Amino acid sequence: MRGVEYIASLGYRPVLATHVFDQYGYLAGMDAARAADFTEMFERCDIGAVMCARGGYGASRMVDCIDWDTVCAHPKPFVGYSDITTLHLAMDRHAGIVTFHGPMVTTLGSDADDQCRRMLIRTLTEPTPLGYVVAPEDRATCLVSGQVRGRLAGGCLSLLCAALATPEEPDFGGCIVLLEDTHEPLYRVDRMLTQIVRSGCLDEAAGFVIGTVSNLVDDVAPCPFDLHELWADVLGPLGRPMLADVPIGHVPSPLTIPLGCTAELDAGAGTLCVLDPAVA
Repeated sequence: MRGVEYIASLGYRPVLATHVFDQYGYLAGMDAARAADFTEMFERCDIGAVMCARGGYGASRMVDCIDWDTVCAHPKPFVGYSDITTLHLAMDRHAGIVTFHGPMVTTLGSDADDQCRRMLIRTLTEPTPLGYVVAPEDRATCLVSGQVRGRLAGGCLSLLCAALATPEEPDFGGCIVLLEDTHEPLYRVDRMLTQIVRSGCLDEAAGFVIGTVSNLVDDVAPCPFDLHELWADVLGPLGRPMLADVPIGHVPSPLTIPLGCTAELDAGAGTLCVLDPAVA
């Protein structure tokens, strides 16, 4: 596991959860076993941070098996993206803990560049405000101009939609919302965006930081929209600042974004500045 080797090379002692290599059908083990691993990683005093090995499917199946009282009593950094969006929402709802939308162990072991890796370690270890995580030279794309402050939230679009009408249903009032996904056709992105807008959970959102839909699946029929046009068409009527082409989530070298921290988004200037320390 190259990602584990990289973490060890920094002087840390990687600890693998008991059931990390389990399989149960198309799942990475039984729900109760994965939830027990999750709870144990927070309970153990010799564990300084919890990083997911990878995404995939099944996090929603284990949420009700987690001992949230134990997690609340032992807060520590928690990192992941993709299916882990479900756990970010649950951590926010049940524990009120800042979590990190960032590279996982498999990401560190594949194509992540040095800047991605350094940002992850800095975010998890330095108790100072991160400052600009997106700067003008990064050339993100302004879709709706404007400047706002808000709490960072969001994640993988399909998982945010899957959380609607559950106990972890997102409420993004006052939030700068991250949105990204992978391996979806444009019409499904349209449908998910429309669903999440119609749900009302974005009604009071402060603004949007948009990644991409990596490995976008070709539609069967010609489509009149590209991704930028679709984001603008569905989210634009909300009238909130929107910055696109930000490298988050399903890209080779994703940024580490502390969900729950306050940030300032200036879409016209192409910047996102994190104002709070992410760790104590």
